Order: sequence, then C-alpha cells, then structure tokens
Amino acid sequence: MKFFLSLCILCFCSVSLFAAIEVKDPQDKIIVDGFLKHAKSSSKYLTHAKLEAQLKKSAEGLCWVQLNYLSMPLTAYRLTGDRAHLESFVSSFANFEKVLSKGEDGFLGWHGPALSIFKDPNNPNKKIDVIITAFRAITVLTDFVEIVQADKSLAKDYKAEAKRYTKLMEDHLFKKWDARGCFEDLGTHGGIYKTRKGLRDTKASLTQPHNKHEIIIESCLGLYRITDNENYMKRAIKLGTRFKKCLTFKDGHYEWNYWDPSGKWDIHPSDAKKWKHWIGVEHKGGYYSSSLSQAVALYQHGVVFDKQDIERFVKTQVEKCWNKNNASPQWARVDGSRNAKYMKGAYMCMALSPYDQSIAEYCFGEIKTKERVGKVGHGWQGGVAAESWIKAKYLNLPAAKKDPQIHKEYGGDFLANKANKKWYKTLVFDITDVNYVAQKTPNK
Repeated sequence: MKFFLSLCILCFCSVSLFAAIEVKDPQDKIIVDGFLKHAKSSSKYLTHAKLEAQLKKSAEGLCWVQLNYLSMPLTAYRLTGDRAHLESFVSSFANFEKVLSKGEDGFLGWHGPALSIFKDPNNPNKKIDVIITAFRAITVLTDFVEIVQADKSLAKDYKAEAKRYTKLMEDHLFKKWDARGCFEDLGTHGGIYKTRKGLRDTKASLTQPHNKHEIIIESCLGLYRITDNENYMKRAIKLGTRFKKCLTFKDGHYEWNYWDPSGKWDIHPSDAKKWKHWIGVEHKGGYYSSSLSQAVALYQHGVVFDKQDIERFVKTQVEKCWNKNNASPQWARVDGSRNAKYMKGAYMCMALSPYDQSIAEYCFGEIKTKERVGKVGHGWQGGVAAESWIKAKYLNLPAAKKDPQIHKEYGGDFLANKANKKWYKTLVFDITDVNYVAQKTPNK
C-alpha cells in the first residue's frame, strides 16, 4: 500500500525535520492519531510513585519501559509542532529528576536492585545504577535539547531545562562510567564499555554485547550534535570501529556474533580457559536489529561505515535473515541458520528501510500497516511500539530518501579538523581481505 504525506515545515534544522504531517491515507491516520493520543497520556506511566516503584524492582527497567514512554511526547512534537507535548515531557522528566540519587562516588543516577542474573550473591540487596539506563536517558534528553535548539522561541522558553539536562548528561550520566573504569580504549581496534563492578563475578567488568553498544553510540552522537564536543564523536567512532572489527565478510554479506571478548577482563574468574560469556550468532531478532542499527547511525553521520558496508548489511538482511515473503516471513540468523531453541522474534532491521525497497515494503507496506492499525488501542503497541515505527516511516525514511546520510554534516565538521582526520585515519579499514574469527578461548 502506498502512503502519501504532505509536509508543512514548521522549522528546519540540519538534525531533522520538525513537521506537521497531514496524513491522507486513512490507515496511516488511524495509526498516527492513535499514537498521539497515547503520547498525551504517557505521563500517567511516569508519576513519581510509579518511578519509585520501578526502582524498587530494578534500575534497568527504566531503560526498557519508562524511558520509552518519556520519549513519546518528543516524537509527538516532531509530528505536530504542538508545544503541549514539550510541556508534558518537562513535567514527566521532573519526576525522573526527583528519583535521582547519588552513588558512593558522588555521581547522580537511578539506583535500584540489579536484575537477578546480575545480582552479586554476596550482596544481593545492593542498589546500583545501570550503564544502559544512563545512556538511554542521554539519548532521550538530547532529543529534547535538539528540538529546542532548533527554534529561537523554544530555546528561550526552555533555556533553563536545556542547560540543566545537558549538565546532568555531561557531568553525571556520561562522565561517571569513565571515572569508574568502564570504558576501555582498544587502540586501533576501537573501544568498548564494560559492565560496572559490584555485580555477579561473571557479569561484572564484562564487555557489553553489540546491541547494548548501539544504545551508547546513539547517545554519544546525540551529545556531539548538541554540544559540538568532539570527544563524544570520538567515542562513537571508537565503539563503532570495534563493532566493525567484529564483522566477518562472507559471499557479499556480513555476519557477526551477539557478543565478542575484548580483553582479559572477559576471562572467567574461576576458569582461565573460558570466557565469562558464550560466543555465537545473535539469538534474538531485536538484538540483531539493534546491533546493525549502530552501523546505520554511524553511516548516516558520515563516519566508520560507508555505502559498501550498508550494501553488505542489506545482503545479510535479504539473503540470510529473511525469505523476502511479506505475507509468510521466515527468519534466520545472520549465518542463515535456524534453530527454534536459540531464536526469538523477527530478524528485521527497520533502520535499513531507506536502503532497500523490499525492506521498506515489508516494514511499512499494507500488511504491517494493517497490523499496526489492529494494535492502535493498546497502550504499549499503539504507543511505545508504534513510536519507533512512526519515526522510521514518517521522519527517517523521507529524510534518508533525500540524502542517505542524513547527518553527514556532523561527520564532515568533525573530519574538517586536521588533527581529527589524522586520528580517524588510524581507525579506518575495509573488511574484505581479513575476516574476523572469534577467539573461542582466552588461550588461543
């Protein structure tokens, strides 16, 4: 099904288009109108009491649930230009600020029990803050700041909030993980983040899987866009380089693992011949999509990944992970293997939709549109889940059709600095002749 959008531009920023969208297709209108209703009521999930209740369960839950609700009003503003959505965001985030607390090292964060698989059995009640929650919050907050920076009136009216949020992001949510030794610079192999200390011994100081690095990369790119601080772009490039170093090129497409070791910190504490984590291709479609999305984000910013890389990822999608049947899709992992025990969800990366028509048609065509219409009344599916779909279809896809590298001016500005360009050249490489092979044991 073809959809027709009429864009009435309210203001333009190199970051994105803020537009009132007139949706002429009746099915699309149902989806967008439903989402906007959910966005207006998102604050009911973000009360002080509900955030406190979540933190009693776990701090990581904020990343996967509440921060997704917080993001909805920002997308609603981008769709409508209605300031009421920005007011809703500010009001809701005030509740997040109320439940911030200081860690032992003085950094602010959201503290709660670790998830069961991460709990230290010697200190199971210890309250911790979680790295991906902090970085996911940065991504949402940079979205707000970008919006207000793009409009003089908004910049004036929300000056205090933008300044306060930026200080929180830079001085606490980002900085504390460096202070805690969670970032490791791998030289020409890029860089990684490790989990924090104070967890189960096989989970503490563990290299993050590729899908979680995507969350961090998005936040670093956002921070660079709002601050022009080159250290954030360098960090995103380092992380992306490491993912690229872990790709294997086969028959014109890329393959990769869910997790790869990166240093001695990943060795099992009670068995020096084993890693703390298993090595194998990604076992969930959502993880596959997230891991691949970091490459798309960096490509759109003009760094690390190029057009050739995107073409190879598209081949992974359409030749290995999907049978190209919209009505009866069948999924496989990046190596083409299928195993019901070790597979969950659809192996489809929506971020690739601007770069292949068959992917775009699957994600946004008649079948998926009809499914979204059927879920419009559901609080999560019609709201949170619909948001990523709407952003991809109505904001990212049209922009990428005009310019595949939507944010390339940021990479261009970064590389215009001679020192940055010289540094960047030490990391650039092409995956053709030398393929990555995971080191299955520490002694090999």
